[in-house]
Amino acid sequence: MKKLLIFHIIFLFSIFPIFSQKANPVVYNAIKEFEESFPEYSGKVYMTGGNGERTWEKQMEFILSRPGKYPNIQNRFSKCFGKKLPAAPSEMTAEMLSWWEREIMAQAGKPNGFAHVGGKAQDVSVRNLDLSGKQEFSKILQAHNLGIIYEIPPDSYYVSIDRATVFHCYLH
Repeated sequence: MKKLLIFHIIFLFSIFPIFSQKANPVVYNAIKEFEESFPEYSGKVYMTGGNGERTWEKQMEFILSRPGKYPNIQNRFSKCFGKKLPAAPSEMTAEMLSWWEREIMAQAGKPNGFAHVGGKAQDVSVRNLDLSGKQEFSKILQAHNLGIIYEIPPDSYYVSIDRATVFHCYLH
């Protein structure tokens, strides 16, 4: 019985890093590799948005400041509270804020949810790269097991790589 318990404890500690992995250090290592492999692009890419881990409050602000860009959660809010979204978090009741926290945290860390909230995504500015640099950087990110959504902030997603000014990098 003791051996089985010890085995389970060791097993859980050995797989824990898989569940707690964050995108930020993986992206950092990919940028470092890119700059070492292509010194002509050194200093031309950089992580944006801090450590890549957004609070639920910050995610709520993104949702509220982009009407129509998050239709599923915006529609659920309207249905639940019977009203259109307020323009600012300061206009919300404690019940509404509690709802936002619960809804956002339920999708935290998921690529099709709110990947930044769980630290599973990191944005990288690529505005200073030419197409060749973007393509080479993209290959390195993918080699680090990162998915990429090409963006032009604040609200153009899934654009072509040549138009992208930001790579939204997420863990698979």
